[in-house]
Amino acid sequence: MTEIIVPATSANMGPGFDSLGLSVNLFLKIKIGPKSDQWFVHHPFGKEVPSDEQNMIVLSALTVDPNIHPREIFVRSDIPLARGLGSSSSAIVGGLLLGNTLSGSVELSKQQILDRAVKIEGHPDNVAPAIFGGIVIGGPNPIKDDDFWTYQTDSPKNYVPIAVIPHRQLATSASRSALPKVLDRHIAIKVSAQSNLLVASIFKQDWQKTCQLLEVDQFHEPYRLKLVPELKIVRSICHAHNIFGSYLSGAGTTIMIMTKKDQADLLLDQLKKSPSLADCDIAALAFDSLGSRILA
Repeated sequence: MTEIIVPATSANMGPGFDSLGLSVNLFLKIKIGPKSDQWFVHHPFGKEVPSDEQNMIVLSALTVDPNIHPREIFVRSDIPLARGLGSSSSAIVGGLLLGNTLSGSVELSKQQILDRAVKIEGHPDNVAPAIFGGIVIGGPNPIKDDDFWTYQTDSPKNYVPIAVIPHRQLATSASRSALPKVLDRHIAIKVSAQSNLLVASIFKQDWQKTCQLLEVDQFHEPYRLKLVPELKIVRSICHAHNIFGSYLSGAGTTIMIMTKKDQADLLLDQLKKSPSLADCDIAALAFDSLGSRILA
């Protein structure tokens, strides 16, 4: 049975708002079942997620080829819904790969899958690392509409991502509504410069500076603190042990920390001891370097 695997993603890395993300080893897995009279999606998400042709996976597949014959598909996922780990992006990318696999007339390249995924999602910071793996910087082509440029690089080998995942969900739309419509020009200039430095540090593999720059965002984190107060608590615990590299993952509620491997056990212990984080799942993950893939 053919299986499509798509990793979770952690976007909005520092001041790389809507443009910079990485993939981690939580996965959406889609097994393609037999042909059917209608689409049926077996999944673990409950009644609030459609199990028919209105499921995001199927909707995305049908944008590739609306004439695909309906199937039963079987979905498993480690990616929590609405927590800032790219659950919707993984469904979009998985659906596009499903459509690409089942279509008898369309064969999309990875770049075309990216362009379609961004068109559905709105920006590349989650879908790009879900497709390519590693750390990906993405943005719109300045001379061609509906086309996106991406640059991918490997994640650090001596660092580990630690995720603090509050149990409550936070819809991206609600998190977006907390953002200001206008940003002070002086702040925008400063943070744009720091975002440039962040990208440069990543490609130079200066991970110590990368971790420091992950904490300077002023595009979205200050306005979402009231929705995710755990970020301030996590950062305080990290700084008490001279650890940097925490940021609000996507729209939240997850906080991601990029820390050295030899500091990970200490940090995990301190985070788990905090009463203020009792209502959170806290775990060391691993960076994913492969991106989405299909197993025959």
